[in-house]
Amino acid sequence: MNQLYLKAFKPLLVAGTALLGYTAYSNNRSYEEYKKERESVSNKMINDLNDNKANIFDYVGECITLKRDEQLSRLNKLSKIYNKQKLNEQENQEELIDLDLIVIGGGATGVGVALDAQSRGMKVALFEKYDFSSGTSSKSTKLIHGGIRYLESAIMNLRPSELTLVKEALRERSNLLNNAPHLSRQLPIVIPAYSIFDASKFWIGCKLYDFFYPFNDIPTSYLQSSQQTYKEFPFLREGLVSSVVYYDGQHNDSRMNVSLALTAAQQGALTLNYTEVVELIKDTTTRNNQIKGVVIKDRLTGKKYSVPAKCVVNATGPYCDSIRYLDDPHTEPIVTASSGVHIMLPGNLIPSDKGFLNPKTKDGRVLFILPFEGKTLVGTTDDPSPIVENPQPLEKDVDFILESINEYSNPNVKLDKSQVLACWSGIRPLVSDKPTESDSNIPTSQVTRSHSLRASESGLITIVGGKWTTYRSMAEATVNLVAAKHDIFTPRGCITKNLSLVGGEKYFNTLNQYLIKNFNLAEDIAEHLAHSYGDQAPFVAKLANENGLNKRLVEGYPYIEAEVTYGVTKEYACTAEDIIGRRTRLSFLDHDKAEVALPKIINIMAPLLKWSNERKKEELKNSQNYLKTMTSQ
Repeated sequence: MNQLYLKAFKPLLVAGTALLGYTAYSNNRSYEEYKKERESVSNKMINDLNDNKANIFDYVGECITLKRDEQLSRLNKLSKIYNKQKLNEQENQEELIDLDLIVIGGGATGVGVALDAQSRGMKVALFEKYDFSSGTSSKSTKLIHGGIRYLESAIMNLRPSELTLVKEALRERSNLLNNAPHLSRQLPIVIPAYSIFDASKFWIGCKLYDFFYPFNDIPTSYLQSSQQTYKEFPFLREGLVSSVVYYDGQHNDSRMNVSLALTAAQQGALTLNYTEVVELIKDTTTRNNQIKGVVIKDRLTGKKYSVPAKCVVNATGPYCDSIRYLDDPHTEPIVTASSGVHIMLPGNLIPSDKGFLNPKTKDGRVLFILPFEGKTLVGTTDDPSPIVENPQPLEKDVDFILESINEYSNPNVKLDKSQVLACWSGIRPLVSDKPTESDSNIPTSQVTRSHSLRASESGLITIVGGKWTTYRSMAEATVNLVAAKHDIFTPRGCITKNLSLVGGEKYFNTLNQYLIKNFNLAEDIAEHLAHSYGDQAPFVAKLANENGLNKRLVEGYPYIEAEVTYGVTKEYACTAEDIIGRRTRLSFLDHDKAEVALPKIINIMAPLLKWSNERKKEELKNSQNYLKTMTSQ
């Protein structure tokens, strides 16, 4: 009994220690000023629109970036400069190097580094082997969160590093919610309690979670009656005592990633997808053979470019060791990979504005059941994984997720594989220095989610680990190291805390109503465009109306033909996979409907990208192969 009481009150004892040692956050005055300025501009714009004193194009400018061909043309010039340098070694090398920084990797961390550096005044190029967010960054749980389970680990296991991660992530959650309000939202999440002990434990944990958040723009947690919980989640089994509701954030991860890439390009960075780094250029006349650029291959044409730069950052997530091997074939690996499998179910399982957390599955993990784009997203698993491209979920993982839902379901609600609309697996890059045999027995769920930043003797800077929510602070730390190690002057310091992403600056909550009224759009289409494109949605709607591209790509979903054209001409979409997977989210929401939509999407893309009939057939085959990774094996 004494042990039971100790277990019950251990969180309180440790929390008391944390409270005594906790340093209060200082007021973020610049953030408050930024928020007030945005609200003032937004209110004036909304009033003018409502009074018909202006149309939205008087206030909102279209995002202008270099097209892919224009970026490749600039790369070609840089490559010629490098080749000229090799022919004339008497020439001053510093005058010939145009770029300050090359970033390898177009996931959240890579584009975050590119945006941070370019917005400070550096000259930046980013290269992504496939598409922006084609890897882990599009396959997340879609949460912007501090990590409530990491807080439990910090308290129960006395891990200060986990507490630091939670506090950092909670601060960054606010930045994401405010800088891209169209792509993100606050989301209440319900934790069911089937005993008074559990209700007390969950309440204490959620109140600590509230405590470590420094701002007041998100509601605090609260107890909810069992009656209200059953009303919202009728699938729950009997015996519920109460529930605790806490708040986190949710976002459209791949759209957020694309928006980051577009913002970096808008700032002046070269941001190129389908460009693979095949070699690191080294100066053999320097100590440790310092890296001075990369050789890339355009995967769409096969052409190679030699691109010089003062510094190279490796931000390739789970694949970072492959770049490190290009630098030093004998280097030790640092990534321990973990697979995270999710499934998509019909949208009638839970409310559209509230999530659910299974606090302890049969193997001790947590499971989220969340609303996403009109469907129900469930995940995730956390198991050791080989590092492969395009991983496919295992049938046992899908079974585990369904069983975990059924553990909390009443006998009248039993889910099976026939209700799974899509599933996917993402690879988490967890940092583990020189994994030992004993380390391999530690569950990946217990490996830290903190990031690691390191520099090799030849100057390659690698950033790995962390989580989606902390991409911005990881990028800031990386660029600070770049500037310090390579003595690069930046006219400005880091400004990304308050930097609106493309689509977010002039977004307002009733934009969907404006689109319905002024562009004659169906309600679900207007809602989708507003939340996917933000203040750029009117340009998509205008494109649809002026070119007769307002038909749906597939019945039952709000995606329209204009989005394909817009994705190709404005958002660097190069393949049909880019459209169904990352410009829209169709392949994540419904595997079968995505396959139905493919021929129409390819026919729209073909004239824009000058595809032959043979190329169209190849595109269809490639896209179908991609869709196979959205089912279990």
